[in-house]
Amino acid sequence: MNEIKKRAVFLDFDGVLFDSVKEAYCVLMIALGRALDISGVNLEAPHFQEFHRYRFLIGPAWNYYYLFSLIDEKLDHPSLDLESAFRNATRNPDPDKHSAFEKIFFNTRNICRETDFNNWLSLITPYAFVNSLRSLVKVHPEKFFLITTRDRESVLQVLRVHHLDFCEESVFGKEKYEIFNSKRNIIRHLIDDHQIEESIFIDDLEDHFVDCGTIEDLLLVQARWGYVALERKEDNSARILQDIENLIQGKNVWT
Repeated sequence: MNEIKKRAVFLDFDGVLFDSVKEAYCVLMIALGRALDISGVNLEAPHFQEFHRYRFLIGPAWNYYYLFSLIDEKLDHPSLDLESAFRNATRNPDPDKHSAFEKIFFNTRNICRETDFNNWLSLITPYAFVNSLRSLVKVHPEKFFLITTRDRESVLQVLRVHHLDFCEESVFGKEKYEIFNSKRNIIRHLIDDHQIEESIFIDDLEDHFVDCGTIEDLLLVQARWGYVALERKEDNSARILQDIENLIQGKNVWT
């Protein structure tokens, strides 16, 4: 008889389960004083189109501080290599500036949620992947962990509305990310704490995979329907769903 091993699925939120690019942009525009409310944000403007295009660069929310200013610069100077400029800026950030910005960003999101909930929620839409995943989470909630740099309360609100039955104690938001300092450290902690022997991590940001590459028996899979560079974008959700099902059923996912 095969030994029953403990297995787990680690999932990102933005860019894997939900498309929240419009929500992030609206919150940013209000936080930076460029709009008074959600209805005042122009989601057809070239500035938003550039934001959508380069959203794949973002990790923690403070990254938005640098992306926004570089989009302004690129619109004035189209030849700017925005990706290189962004990576240079985030490699040597100004912690005082971006931490102050991050507080304003999350406070603004809270205000939008509390005062304009329906409009705020309408900006966060589930990917088709969610419909396929829902039944698996419902049957095997103990095997799923959600690891995101988004604030936990907004994650829980969206999950409830869309009837995704993650165990609340398995949802790790920005608050835990700030304590552990990386998704890698959170995953490593959970593997050790729950004695997990085989697992899969699904994210859209390649940088997280580089960081997690040394974790043994962790399969790294990029959700390419999410926030990825245009040349890498594809719908590989059916393959990933099969990987998740195989893992849960105890089949080999490393072939």
